Amino acid sequence: MLSPLSIPISRLRLYSKSQYLTLINLPGLEKQNRRQKNQIASLISENEYLKQNLSDQKVLDQLIGVFRGVLPVRLVGSAGKFIVSSSSSLADVRPGQPLVSGKILLGTVREVKNNIVTITPLSSDKTPIFPVRTTSGQKGLYQYSANSSQIIDIPSQSPLVLGDMVLTEPGEIFPGSLIIGQVSRLLTVSQEPLQRAEVLLYDTLDHSPENLAIITQP
Repeated sequence: MLSPLSIPISRLRLYSKSQYLTLINLPGLEKQNRRQKNQIASLISENEYLKQNLSDQKVLDQLIGVFRGVLPVRLVGSAGKFIVSSSSSLADVRPGQPLVSGKILLGTVREVKNNIVTITPLSSDKTPIFPVRTTSGQKGLYQYSANSSQIIDIPSQSPLVLGDMVLTEPGEIFPGSLIIGQVSRLLTVSQEPLQRAEVLLYDTLDHSPENLAIITQP
């Protein structure tokens, strides 16, 4: 007669004992859980480091034979600014150096401070003026003015051609033949001694391009 009653009581005792053992072992479980979390965090960090190294090596493989000095970087961003960082030393980075994705020019180094680099994009009125040419051979200057990217100071004897690509001219800091964009609209008439035109940029930092690098030696 007591058997049906004793079964629930027995189960209750087993459950109580189990809960008691759990409470006793709780500090040990917390320590074990903390160790596991630390191990997981370490593995994640190591995996990210390896991914960065592989990404950096990919950039170096693409550009190291083209330019003498290349520093792979990644876009870390900031409110109202474009900021890049690198796992390597920034000792060779100087203001004015070009930031590229492959052979596409995206901006120039503005400032190096506290292990980060502030970039001036090509679509900024703070972009320095630098020499460029078109694929048809016209030579002039790149500037950002009146909210547009432009190629300026082209002699009228060499008319600009719509659709031509605009490339960098080689210099002390800039290598030659970096792609800037395409001539999209003429801003002057043929009678003017110097021509200028709008340039449609090939790519911008707003699009979060990959394989970024600063060219430290052209």
